[in-house]
Amino acid sequence: MFWATLVAALAVATHAASSNIICSDFGKGGGGGGFAGYYQRMAPENCRGRHGDMANWRPTFRSARSMGGTCKHGFRKYNGKCYKYLEDWGAGISFRKAETLCNMNGGHLYVPNDMAEHRFVESNQVAIHHAWHWLGIWCFPKGGESRNPAEFYTVTGEDMRVIQKKLNAQADPIDNHNRPCLLFHPRHDRSLKWHHQHGHEGQRTICEVPL
Repeated sequence: MFWATLVAALAVATHAASSNIICSDFGKGGGGGGFAGYYQRMAPENCRGRHGDMANWRPTFRSARSMGGTCKHGFRKYNGKCYKYLEDWGAGISFRKAETLCNMNGGHLYVPNDMAEHRFVESNQVAIHHAWHWLGIWCFPKGGESRNPAEFYTVTGEDMRVIQKKLNAQADPIDNHNRPCLLFHPRHDRSLKWHHQHGHEGQRTICEVPL
């Protein structure tokens, strides 16, 4: 019942968002502004969850220009996007629920794009201190596991090969069966040392929404 209600609500949100599209080709990373880099390298079909509410799920939402150039109340603006820590469904929710909650606000789970953005999220009352937060980074579909973030995929379709060159992050090994998702902690000695996690376990949620 929970997911059926969410699917209906998300369909409405997606329709409302699509009516506000300004530029035409988001499927290839178009749209400019906060959409730059979006949907260029989407996760393959075999990037699907395995356990709990993640079972057989993969992100498919495509955002549109839903904020009209101004961040909604409570969101903080930085370089073409708006950011907010959300706990509408509780302080700790699964990766799927977190991404769905962000989708309903017109965006996605936070994906760090460069160091300046990551420091902004950590230092501007977006992240919760002394807590782990979901990153919108998941899935190593080749079999086995990997510690190289350049080989991972994102819910935004941003290219982790490009992002990793900027961030030089370190990660626990993730695989597409056991622990396919990543977390970050806002303490500076941990912020680029990402921890792996089962997607069905509860963690904190930060959303990013393009303007």
